[in-house]
Amino acid sequence: MSIDTTPSQRDPDSNLLEGLFQLVVSGHTRGSEFEQLTAEVYERLQVAYAGSTEKAERLFNRTAA
Repeated sequence: MSIDTTPSQRDPDSNLLEGLFQLVVSGHTRGSEFEQLTAEVYERLQVAYAGSTEKAERLFNRTAA
């Protein structure tokens, strides 16, 4: 059994990361497409790790005081 990992078969997050990676590798980091992909990836990471970030900030603030 083989797994098809063509772009059409991947999940949307993988497609975003692949697109961002390809732009970086090719040196196209100043265009609007790069900016849009970067913003989308960053937003998804914030949503995915919001709980972890808040917990880490609370822990850090407790130990730093």
